[in-house]
Amino acid sequence: MLNIIFDMDGTLIDSEECICKAVNAIRKDRGLVPLTHSFIKESTHTPGLNCAQIFYELDSIAPSYKVGFEAYFEAAYKEAKLFEGVDCVLQKCKAQNCYLAIASNAPEESLEPILARLNILGYFSAVLGSKIGRESKPSPMMIELILQNAPFERSIFVGNGNKDRGAAQRAKIPYLHAKWGAESKSLKENEFNTALELWDLINRFLH
Repeated sequence: MLNIIFDMDGTLIDSEECICKAVNAIRKDRGLVPLTHSFIKESTHTPGLNCAQIFYELDSIAPSYKVGFEAYFEAAYKEAKLFEGVDCVLQKCKAQNCYLAIASNAPEESLEPILARLNILGYFSAVLGSKIGRESKPSPMMIELILQNAPFERSIFVGNGNKDRGAAQRAKIPYLHAKWGAESKSLKENEFNTALELWDLINRFLH
């Protein structure tokens, strides 16, 4: 069988626009001009950046740019939805007795309420996020912590950004990359743009 570790935002949940709105709401309340959504998304996926400094002009050592601004993000996530067909993919994975887990750079305490609201929390045996003392992706720490308790020898990681790719590479496990809405002809071998394509890629590791 297979251990499958998922990123959350932009991988399972269509939430990146919500995140951008929250960042700009914080900037507005701090008297700062709005940032383009493309810039915010690019920044969140670029390893090594201090997003709190970039987004809010703050010197912060918090493990996530969401720390200290939880109310903004909690409100924004109410608009987030699952990508079409994700629940069916998770259902199929569990039917194949796969071990499912979440490794997200969002604050750990925020993850379970989001997953529960979208009715998918029950699929996951482990839900890890950022917190003091734990390295965020692209560090492999979260993946390695999950695999310490995972039951199977084979594992894959499913994400949607350079930090996810880097974490999988450093953990030395295969990586699948979400490109929801992209043209099929532009996809690489490990990329998917629909839930059906995601399941097809996962299925290759099951046989």
